[in-house]
Amino acid sequence: MDSKIPTSFIPKDTIRTDLRERREPVSILMIVALLVLAGSLVYLAGIYVYRTMTYNAINNPCSTADGSGSCGLQASLDIETRDFQREKLEALKRLDTKLKNGTSVLDSHVAMRPLFDLLGSLTGQNIQYQKFEFDKAGITITGIAKSYEDIAFQQKVFATDPNSQKLIRNFSFSDFNLDQKGQVTFKLALVVDSALLSYRQNSQTQ
Repeated sequence: MDSKIPTSFIPKDTIRTDLRERREPVSILMIVALLVLAGSLVYLAGIYVYRTMTYNAINNPCSTADGSGSCGLQASLDIETRDFQREKLEALKRLDTKLKNGTSVLDSHVAMRPLFDLLGSLTGQNIQYQKFEFDKAGITITGIAKSYEDIAFQQKVFATDPNSQKLIRNFSFSDFNLDQKGQVTFKLALVVDSALLSYRQNSQTQ
């Protein structure tokens, strides 16, 4: 065996420099991850924009001082609440005025029926009342009686009857005359308790 066989580690061919760079294939999982990331960024951007627009729509102040321009929802609500409260207060004021006027009318309204009922219970059968006149001083009644004795009897009734003493403050007969039939004409001045003619008090007791 020949031990002198020459060995060489030097390649006989020259090293090729035109070798192409080997690229690793992009995996489907990487593509999906990038798409999810991009979608998440777009979603977050949309949420931020929507939140900003919603916040501005709610909290934007009015473009004009009197509130006639564009306003956010909160500013519009404040304006509506203020206007509603103003309208409600105006309505309550009008109602209060009407109630006061109604109370004043009731307080000044005269109820005649209690007076007629009282005179009907106190007046003798020979006395007839013909005309009633009212003023601040009291009541003036024109009437006729069959005789002077009937007028005297009527005076006694007014002076002694408990209801008369309670409700008639003062009374007087005057201007006596005889008519063509021989009857006595007279005038009766009465000052009665204000409660007797008060429509409000009488309506409450009924």
